[in-house]
Amino acid sequence: MIRPILLAGAVVALPSLAAAQGLQFDGTVTVGANFNNINIDGAGPPFDDISLNGYSLDFDGDIHFDENFSVGIGAAINSGDLSIDTTDLNIDLMSFYVEPTYNLGNGGYVGAYVRMYDLDVSPGGIAIGADLTNYGIFGGYDFGQGHVEVFYGMTELDDPNDVIGDNLDITDFGISGSYQAMPELDIFGAFYYTNISAGGTDIPISAFSVGAEYDLGNGIGLYGAAGLLNLDLSDAIPTAEDIQATNLTLGASYDLSMQGSLPLVLSAEYSRTNIDLANGITIEPTIDRFALGVTIPIGNGSTTALNSNTRSARGDYRSALEAVLNSF
Repeated sequence: MIRPILLAGAVVALPSLAAAQGLQFDGTVTVGANFNNINIDGAGPPFDDISLNGYSLDFDGDIHFDENFSVGIGAAINSGDLSIDTTDLNIDLMSFYVEPTYNLGNGGYVGAYVRMYDLDVSPGGIAIGADLTNYGIFGGYDFGQGHVEVFYGMTELDDPNDVIGDNLDITDFGISGSYQAMPELDIFGAFYYTNISAGGTDIPISAFSVGAEYDLGNGIGLYGAAGLLNLDLSDAIPTAEDIQATNLTLGASYDLSMQGSLPLVLSAEYSRTNIDLANGITIEPTIDRFALGVTIPIGNGSTTALNSNTRSARGDYRSALEAVLNSF
């Protein structure tokens, strides 16, 4: 309980601290709840009805030191309960990132990033944890009606006793972009590629997602995204086929400030994920996710909910693993 309180305090304090130093601060805060129903068709009870429900607190922001240099910062807490029949597991995921960015002029920009994840699973009151750290570089071009960006980096896994992490080499690559086709319509998409190498064996993970958001006016917006994730096991298991997951997300938002009310944006969305295990396996897992969010923009911060499953398509992540971790 202490860590959520500390994060909430930091979120409240940052705009004031930036203003005290004469700096411009823009940010977004989202308080969310999500409800996942996991149905493994063909597995039989109790695995044909699993639930993962929880809450989240997300923060993204930018501190602008001048017209050329800014630092992006973000943090999140996700806490949920995984229920399988009479067994309950508590799952906590905390994250933090820093991304300094330098504007080259004429729309070009470059930067670096460090992102840290702390995953804790508590079966029967016993905590089991693992940490992920992403770091790398990125660059892009903003052409007014949209942007294109690429990144390259590495991921380190720190698990108990370093049994797994010391034997893995993980590299990440990605490209994302957006285009404002009309004043009311934004189109966006992203591709992520992560390669996990261990003992000369490679396991590539690729994820592709596209989405759009349409402003209906009067503060009402509709949005959605479709994505495909592919896990290639052929190098590790020659007879194995790819494991694939397809996802579809549809949502709506309502900006209360457009009616002269509080600067709050309400959002609700539904996601459906189908997993194909291939190799003649008849078990077909599906995940139905319903998420609610209350988003508070700070300064010129975004009104997009930070607990949305469209963030992969918007290019908000730096690895395929990161995109998967944030999809529940």
